Amino acid sequence: MSNAIIFEVQNGIGILRVNRPEARNALDTAARTAFAQAIETAAANTQLRVLIITGTGSAFVAGGDIRELAERPSKEAGLQLSRLMQDALAQLTTLSCPVIGAVNGTAAGGGVEILSACDLRIAKADANLRFVQVRMGLTSGWGGTARLVRLLGQSRATDLILNGQVISAAEAHEFGFIHRLVPPKGDVLAAAQEWAEELLTLPQHALAALKVLIHHAAQESLPHAYERENKHFLELYGEADNREAINAFLEKRPPHFS
Repeated sequence: MSNAIIFEVQNGIGILRVNRPEARNALDTAARTAFAQAIETAAANTQLRVLIITGTGSAFVAGGDIRELAERPSKEAGLQLSRLMQDALAQLTTLSCPVIGAVNGTAAGGGVEILSACDLRIAKADANLRFVQVRMGLTSGWGGTARLVRLLGQSRATDLILNGQVISAAEAHEFGFIHRLVPPKGDVLAAAQEWAEELLTLPQHALAALKVLIHHAAQESLPHAYERENKHFLELYGEADNREAINAFLEKRPPHFS
């Protein structure tokens, strides 16, 4: 794996770090390939309970590497850029574990698209999100528009995307895209790791099932959503974690999940 992407797992918590600070963590071909490989590795790791995605230095991810894109104007190069990251982020959304986007600085273009594929988002209050694709004469290419419309609603997503807006993490927190804020001088990765530790205390199978329900709820009819919910509810009902939660409640003690 390229050193532009660092991926490690310790005690159930994985950290995927984009490591091109000299390019504000813009993803060139090697970095995009390594990013996709890291997601595949994460998907295959049965010890992974929470995944954190962050950047090195003063930026989260600045999207594609513009200098490289200038050298590769062919439609074939554009297709490779789009498909690889579309597929990687689609796989990211289907990981069974929670995924936290830890925004340490500017997230621009494709960086916002990566955040849209995370389940939870935490950011330094002075970080900013840049919806810049329109200013590059492009649309999103990594699946971001569809996800942002589902996350934010059509009206707000339209305003951000069509106007190429730059907003602070604090503003994004006000309308729910960013879930938690860290003070400007705070350590966002440390805060994300604390959040991950909180998630480790929750039953893994229930988290995985709820992720599936949440993912499909935005895309299917209510009758189908109810049917899917009932299926997962019954799969978990009476199982070890459910019994442990009930016993812990009755015995007035903290639960210890498998």
